Amino acid sequence: MTIPCARPSEIKHHHRGKSSAEFLDASLILNHLSIQPGQTIVDAGCGDGHMAKAFAAQLRNTGMVYALDVDGEMIAKSQKNAQESNVTFLQADITQKTSLAPVSVDLLYLSMVIHGFSKSQINGLQNEVKRLLKPGGVLAIVEIAKKETPFGPPLNIRFSAEELQRTLAFIPIATINIGSYFYLQMFHQSSKTENNG
Repeated sequence: MTIPCARPSEIKHHHRGKSSAEFLDASLILNHLSIQPGQTIVDAGCGDGHMAKAFAAQLRNTGMVYALDVDGEMIAKSQKNAQESNVTFLQADITQKTSLAPVSVDLLYLSMVIHGFSKSQINGLQNEVKRLLKPGGVLAIVEIAKKETPFGPPLNIRFSAEELQRTLAFIPIATINIGSYFYLQMFHQSSKTENNG
């Protein structure tokens, strides 16, 4: 695994109140994720939960969406405003072992969070993704392009799609531009990887 050398060893990067997510086109993302009724989806780093709710709508009252965030205040606020019966909000860190069952997730989605992870957090993320994804499950990551943009984090902590592919020990299956500033990178688990309960 190769971590881009320009990245700081430990990064404190918090989004509360100033996320670039407001510039994302949710419908464009949903069009590429091929969500099917009955699936189990994890929205890790869910923030205000808007994508978790969009996933729940795609599931049409079937399956389950787990919306995870380390920010307890955001989770409490999102849970209070949620109307969907198939969304469970959890204060949890996807870079550590969560309370979710192993080999239970069809789609694990992260948007605008991985650029804020340290090397050790990226390793923790990979371990948890390997533990959670079902065979054939998909890891989907939305990130801001590594180029000058009118908003977003510093360039030195951003990943290009190529850097993300080199950094994560998963099989890249698609890189999709979603608007002028963002891309969606999708992965499958390596067939050499075993899930750990």
